[in-house]
Amino acid sequence: MLEIKNLVKVYKTKDGSEVKAVDDVSISFEEKGMIFLLGKSGSGKSTLLNLCGGLDSPDSGEIIIKGRSSKDFTRSDFDSYRNTFVGFVFQEYNILDEFSVEDNISLALELQGKNKDKQAVSEILSKVDLDGFASRKPNTLSGGQKQRIAIARACQKP
Repeated sequence: MLEIKNLVKVYKTKDGSEVKAVDDVSISFEEKGMIFLLGKSGSGKSTLLNLCGGLDSPDSGEIIIKGRSSKDFTRSDFDSYRNTFVGFVFQEYNILDEFSVEDNISLALELQGKNKDKQAVSEILSKVDLDGFASRKPNTLSGGQKQRIAIARACQKP
């Protein structure tokens, strides 16, 4: 489903020097399964994930998603890909503070073309041990609870 060929991403520092965050990486991922990226801080793990998810663009190389090169993707294609096949759990969670827990999870469902369904949200919250939290605002949650909301939101794939 996902293949990376000769991916390169270079950042320029304030002083103008270049840092290769991803340097000629090639890898193939199975259709299903779990992948662990391990490495020191600053080794390019997050950059690689951002590239794979279309949140950032490589300087060279390509990402092949279901047999189609990302070089041919539009922004809309990447949005559709993320909404259908990829879930992100960010270090800072990226939960919308002005939304309730239910609305944060419902947004993920709606972006996939699914209806806002209180029963579905209730079942999702139950799976992450947050029964009864639907109407709460993120600023009333602990860090661990926010992380579980972010995981619940990221895992809503067909």
